Amino acid sequence: MTGIDPAPAMLAVAAKRAEGHNNVTFHQADAISLPVADNEFDAALSVQVLEYVPGVRAAIAEMHRALQAGGRLVVWDVDRSTVSWRSRDPNRMRRMLGAWDKHLTHVALPQTLAPTLRQAWFRDVEMAAHAFGTIEWDPETYGGALADLIAKYAVEQGGMDIDDAEAWKEEQKQLSAAGEFYFACIQ
Repeated sequence: MTGIDPAPAMLAVAAKRAEGHNNVTFHQADAISLPVADNEFDAALSVQVLEYVPGVRAAIAEMHRALQAGGRLVVWDVDRSTVSWRSRDPNRMRRMLGAWDKHLTHVALPQTLAPTLRQAWFRDVEMAAHAFGTIEWDPETYGGALADLIAKYAVEQGGMDIDDAEAWKEEQKQLSAAGEFYFACIQ
């Protein structure tokens, strides 16, 4: 098994999770220049990668190069345009999600992924959507885990001031305590 990421911090997390498994190697590289041989793999998995890559078609072509004939590629990215998040202040919610969307290169990549895969020589392209939803602000759920990260990013990038971000987080806690929290998106 081979893991590739451009970020040393992500590679460190992956290496820690793979401790004790001697069949795993890691490389620091980006998706458009994979440090692997042609036809090296029978399968590839890309999880929340391509939504950050400016050259999606080049990255997919690179994965095609690395796969053996008949190899399988699974791509799992989020269509952020499907995010639905409850708030009593819809304007603040729009600003929060708008600030968060700036961390992506492609906000709605899954909408164009099938034709891009076909253009990069993949055949038998299929799509399955997975809805993620929660009604509790729990850090173990996708929506719950995102809240702190989104608020921090929105403030750091200047999309929200700290008071607004904290007020949004407090509102989410209150909604959860009242049994009114809601988050959903399609991946």
